[in-house]
Amino acid sequence: MRTPYINPYDIRMIPLAFEGVVLAPEHRRSGLDYMASYLTRYKPWDQGGFISFSEGLGIAESDEGVLITGASYSANGWNIGASNYWIKDSLNTAYGEIDYLLPFGNDDDGPSVRAGVNILDQRTVGADLIAGAPYETYQASARIVTSYRGLVLTGAMSKTGDAADIQKPFGYSTSYTALVVTNFDQADVQAYLVRLSYDLERLGLEGVRLEAAWGKGSGTPDLATNGGFADQEELDLRFVYEPHRGKLQGLRVEVEYIDWQVFDNPTLPSDDLDQFRAIVNYAVPLL
Repeated sequence: MRTPYINPYDIRMIPLAFEGVVLAPEHRRSGLDYMASYLTRYKPWDQGGFISFSEGLGIAESDEGVLITGASYSANGWNIGASNYWIKDSLNTAYGEIDYLLPFGNDDDGPSVRAGVNILDQRTVGADLIAGAPYETYQASARIVTSYRGLVLTGAMSKTGDAADIQKPFGYSTSYTALVVTNFDQADVQAYLVRLSYDLERLGLEGVRLEAAWGKGSGTPDLATNGGFADQEELDLRFVYEPHRGKLQGLRVEVEYIDWQVFDNPTLPSDDLDQFRAIVNYAVPLL
């Protein structure tokens, strides 16, 4: 299962897993696509067994799955999609996205510019069993991605509604400003992100990619809606080695440095998290 709101989120090597039924085309294709699904349970990273989706939202007295419907259209540089996720008596999450590749330049090796906007609407439904209910909130984001000869520059911004944090225990964030540690999805937070990556294949280093990303979020700390947690910054530096042919094909080495800061006042951080991560994956060919 891989959708904007529910997905494996395997960046930390232990992916989320899901149980249920899915109706979708066997192969993704251009043009109109669709999906309908009912998932009964999922397995979080830190547990050995599966739990219900309502339990994942902190509702001990409920045992509900999630009903998912969605459709997308892709053609002539356009990618348009919408999906909805309904969990009985707790939460409904709707997502929409429009992405467009600007039509200039016919050379595959030339510059390209892609622009996109998305919005996630989240609100309590039915018996409103989730903590803090009833409420309605949202997270909207926009981005521009430019690329040229292996160099990719991304600029993005996002805004989260002031009624509540975005609940997303079932996958990676839909926001374009999402980073490794924070996704700037706390209530009433505005965020900005800049990301620069470079593929070193043109320099003779096939499969080597360098990336740097910086994001900043700010808002109004509120104990009732965001736990007093608003202003924050994060810097991510990443080295990736992933050869596409030869004896090492299937190997992926990723090394990351993360610096995340939380601010109680405009100048001095109250909390500072530094992390180094190293991940090595190798897909062994059996045939």
